[in-house]
Amino acid sequence: MFRRVLFTLLCALAAAAPASASSPHAVLKKAEAAMQGHAGRGVEPTVALRDLAARLPDLHGSDRERARRMLLRPVPGQEQYGETAYTVAEHDPPLCSVHFCIHWVDSTADAPPLVSTLGDGVPDYIRTMDAVFEHVYQVENVQLGWRPPKPDGTKGGDLNKVDVYVQDVGARGLFGYAAADLGQHGHSQTAYLVMDNDYKDAQFPRYSSYLEPMRVTAAHEYNHAIQFGYDFFQDTWFLEATAVWMEDRVYDGVNDYLSYVDRWSRMPGVPLTRFDALHDTDPLNMKVYGDAVWNRWLDLHFGQQLIRSAWERSDGTSPPSFAPGAYDAALRARGSSFFDAFTSFAAATAEWRSSAGPFGDRDGNRWPDMGRGSTRLAPGAGGVSGRLDHASYQLFDVTPTHDRRIKLVASLPEGTAGAVALVGRVGSATSGQVQVALTRLPHGGAGTATLTDPSRFSRITAVVVNADASQDGYSESAVDWKFTRDRQLFHAHVSNRFAPLRLRGSDPRPGATRVSRTARIVLRFSAALRMVSLARIHLVGPHGTSVPVRVTRGRRGRRVTLVPERPLAGGRVYRVKLGRRIVDVDGNALRAKRRAWDFATR
Repeated sequence: MFRRVLFTLLCALAAAAPASASSPHAVLKKAEAAMQGHAGRGVEPTVALRDLAARLPDLHGSDRERARRMLLRPVPGQEQYGETAYTVAEHDPPLCSVHFCIHWVDSTADAPPLVSTLGDGVPDYIRTMDAVFEHVYQVENVQLGWRPPKPDGTKGGDLNKVDVYVQDVGARGLFGYAAADLGQHGHSQTAYLVMDNDYKDAQFPRYSSYLEPMRVTAAHEYNHAIQFGYDFFQDTWFLEATAVWMEDRVYDGVNDYLSYVDRWSRMPGVPLTRFDALHDTDPLNMKVYGDAVWNRWLDLHFGQQLIRSAWERSDGTSPPSFAPGAYDAALRARGSSFFDAFTSFAAATAEWRSSAGPFGDRDGNRWPDMGRGSTRLAPGAGGVSGRLDHASYQLFDVTPTHDRRIKLVASLPEGTAGAVALVGRVGSATSGQVQVALTRLPHGGAGTATLTDPSRFSRITAVVVNADASQDGYSESAVDWKFTRDRQLFHAHVSNRFAPLRLRGSDPRPGATRVSRTARIVLRFSAALRMVSLARIHLVGPHGTSVPVRVTRGRRGRRVTLVPERPLAGGRVYRVKLGRRIVDVDGNALRAKRRAWDFATR
């Protein structure tokens, strides 16, 4: 299947029907827009060209030729697409160092500043860029242990060196990009890089000097070249989350990733995995760059090797190229899992600005507060309901009270892996002590999280998490995985009730005789039962078989009635049985000395 070659489409159908957003022609148009800087902020050329290379076998005629020209290296002497190639011969030879060959031209708008302190025809700008890339190599490959990009043989320059082409891509609003060479198959592919020719202030105004955008772009795009060697077809969000995280690993003083954190912090309810390839200008697509904070958390708690390990396992997971599966495999090797890590991460973001909090990032005091739902929770103040997609969560403020303790009571559908948490902070937002009460629900259902002495907290946050990344294969039409746990309904409220649930009485009473064959069994509890508890109350017949009954709950929820579907047998003994995990709406478990009793019919 072509998730291993990413996509398959019947060309005859593509030619006969209007181009859909996922058709090969549409992918070509998006790549053209990205290369001209018109794709919107949701897609960078690296991703657009990666997707185009994957769809190249499905393109025909002039579309295929346009795509091939766009994917060619930008060297003169061959027909290229638009502005993607040099229009004059490049300087010969390129500057080749230990691991890189930097290519440039000495004239036209693509030329870099030509000042050469050594007077040897090699511009200082080119030497600086080469030094930057060699530093990037030392950090990413030597210090952090990532594999170098797949060797490209003699293409471009010296044997097996990464080729970097310097052009005026800034004029198109681009920082740079990585692209795979034509004619490759399989998960591991070679790549070349394109960088801007001056990173001048007018095109990159938010930086203090040209070195800042040069450095972070080199770290980012070189990491994409490394990624292509591991798994060319990996999920877009994994590519970008890793490349942005790597920028700060290599050049932690630039802090370019901060430009994405503000928007990311307002989208906890948007899945970590989300990238809408059908609507590349969708502003929510920017979340994938802010996903670097997920990698930062993993780095802090498991070490940077965890992210590399996920890439090393990428194409060997089942299914291959599925990012949550790659993370899960790497985390399980360290005694954790994607589910465990994501639930802890979600709870930690509630107070991620605090240096003393569980997130523990030194940059946290520069991050915005996480977005919260408009509902404020408090004991006796009602609750909140909503829907959560996979790998997403919601946060709600909780009013600190003078109760001895409070708890968050929340539920997800059975079978949807999730978690509930109460997070309390004592002290300031940037240095306060943080306490987390986290309850994981690997099989869904209801759960509680409790904090004692809530009045001592400056702020309390309730967190409800859908950590389920289950999928049912890859959808070529949607250009995404078919996640099966989206739009899952949750309910949450805060309670100060901790009294155990009690059974107050029953009719017929235990040991009753001569009970009518058409009798209903009525149970009276001390508090309203949670709906899921009704399925745990059973009527058992004379031979130990379950009697079919309809179970109803009274208006206040405390009265439960079992109505047999047919008359009971005469002169027989029946048993009422209360199963495990019977709880009230506040999560208090049933405490009863007797959980089963008999009665006899007349």
